[in-house]
Amino acid sequence: MRSDSRSKVGVMGRPVKPLISRSSTIAASIEIIDTEGMDAFSLPRVAKHLNVSTSSLYHHFADRRELMTEVAKEIMTEAIVPDLPSGTHWVEWFVDLSLNYRDAILCHPNAALVLVQFLPRDILTNTYERCARILDDAGVPAPLHVVILDGLEKLSLATTLTELMRDPVGSSEIFPNVDPRRHPTLTRALADNRWSSRELFVVTIRGFLAGVMSGTTTTMTDASLRDFIGS
Repeated sequence: MRSDSRSKVGVMGRPVKPLISRSSTIAASIEIIDTEGMDAFSLPRVAKHLNVSTSSLYHHFADRRELMTEVAKEIMTEAIVPDLPSGTHWVEWFVDLSLNYRDAILCHPNAALVLVQFLPRDILTNTYERCARILDDAGVPAPLHVVILDGLEKLSLATTLTELMRDPVGSSEIFPNVDPRRHPTLTRALADNRWSSRELFVVTIRGFLAGVMSGTTTTMTDASLRDFIGS
């Protein structure tokens, strides 16, 4: 009796199960970027890593940009949105959330610039909604919600990228190449600093939130908002 080869092979001799998937391609892309850097990344390099032809990738992604967008999404979804235990102040929740985004980016330092170029904001829309609800429940004036959400995203990304851009990466120097003779005031400031990079990040986030909230009232009118932003 002859076995039915169709159980293993599809039409035109193609395997019934695809050799690659979107998820495996995204994972391979992140692995290449993490281990070899962005300069090594290309669709042919990903295809070689997966042991398939480059044309196979186009069954799942229209082009390099679409793949990079999915890579950016995958990295950011690694950031855990913390729970809000009863009695926790909203500022503490936002500090924890910002730290989680920072840690997710630091886990993929070579891919950090991918987030700047390719991360679509719609991937975080549900998180923004949850953030807005927490601000609303805490009595934060509605005109400040977007200021806080937009500012925290930009601040978290910018400060983390700045940390990654230090040469060499991982250096504990906050400001490199400081000469005590030419930069005496900055040298003293660095000597007096007792905060690690992570602690400085927390201080920056707290400072931003404190600054936004300073002088606000539960009811913020258009006039008071204009006074607040100085316009």
